[in-house]
Amino acid sequence: MRQTTNEEAKQAIQEIKAFARKWNELYAAHRFEEMKELATEDIGIANAAESTCPTGLIYGRETYFKGIYDAYHGNGKQHNLLVMQFESWEYIPLDLNTFYTIGRYTLQPNAVGVNCWLLRRTAPGAPWRIFRVINT
Repeated sequence: MRQTTNEEAKQAIQEIKAFARKWNELYAAHRFEEMKELATEDIGIANAAESTCPTGLIYGRETYFKGIYDAYHGNGKQHNLLVMQFESWEYIPLDLNTFYTIGRYTLQPNAVGVNCWLLRRTAPGAPWRIFRVINT
């Protein structure tokens, strides 16, 4: 793997911000089925309590869908808006096609947490996809 240049990293960060903006827009529009396409098929989500794997992850797009759908519906009486605060996130390039992000999210009505995404793409110019998720 070659190192990412500053210009390549800046471009990738802008693309990832656009990706996160789209994520927020899809969530706000309740387009959860479409949100599955923002993740790799083998997405892993940190959830040690429900995991049967030694990694502590649960896997798959359907699992990802269930997580975002359940976050929105909460206890069924409220609808919670989950917003990634991506403008203030840290963006860490691992290589040209792999980035790690970390930063805050809000979940209305009153929760604030930290979200981490490991994002991948198959090649420069290809769409970014969420490969791993950690929320606290």
